[in-house]
Amino acid sequence: MGIAEQAAPEIDRLVIGVNRRVGPEHGERLSALALDIGLESIELLPVFGDFLLDGLLSRQVALLRMTYRPQDLVRARLEELEEKGFIRQVNSGFEATEVLRPLLKAMRSALGAVARDLWVDHEVEVSVITEAARVLRDAITPDQIVAATYKRVREPLDRYSLLEQRLVNLRYMRQHDHIQAWTDRGLTAPEILMMTAISRGADTAADEETQQKLNEAGYLTKSDPPKLSAKGKKVRQAIEDDTNVRSQRSFDALDAESADRFLEALRALPA
Repeated sequence: MGIAEQAAPEIDRLVIGVNRRVGPEHGERLSALALDIGLESIELLPVFGDFLLDGLLSRQVALLRMTYRPQDLVRARLEELEEKGFIRQVNSGFEATEVLRPLLKAMRSALGAVARDLWVDHEVEVSVITEAARVLRDAITPDQIVAATYKRVREPLDRYSLLEQRLVNLRYMRQHDHIQAWTDRGLTAPEILMMTAISRGADTAADEETQQKLNEAGYLTKSDPPKLSAKGKKVRQAIEDDTNVRSQRSFDALDAESADRFLEALRALPA
């Protein structure tokens, strides 16, 4: 098992762990800031905030980042934010207007505060992971569009916020590799989402069209509820294996010793 495959769940654990604490600890204040400027929903802003602060959110980046969400809804959200004066077009992308910037900065500050609370007593691990993530960031290729764009976002001076931001970009790198792995096999976002949901025992009855396509491809059983067929399990495992192979190409930027220290530090850091 390569370093990319081993590191992926640890990176997810850390980023998700920070995100899940923002709401309970800072949600009330952030909601109040949103209401003060007339924003009824902060939907997608936590995801797009860093891009918008630096004027880097192109439509392409927005749609690629939200590949697993209905694309029409993402477009509609951008149009709504623009129509209401929260974002404006600059060059080939969008940036936050002065009305929205305080809220986005508060969101970034909240992430940094949570990260600090979690990691302040783990200075060695913070340093090791931050440096390894810098090496991996520098290995990002232009075709990894979301990660390559996020690489241009100004990095915070606070070391905990910096680490959180770099970990997020490692997830963007793997997201690109995963999308390539399932699109190469002719699958769509709704289809790969349904296959994942079925493998976890979730109810998917509402999306009959996607289920029908997967049935026709032989990826599901005819049972009720459906399960992944042998063919479905095989292709899903092939996607995971391919994702790991693609991701490892980026992680090869770390030498063996650095990779071992990176993984050890990831596992030691709390979430």
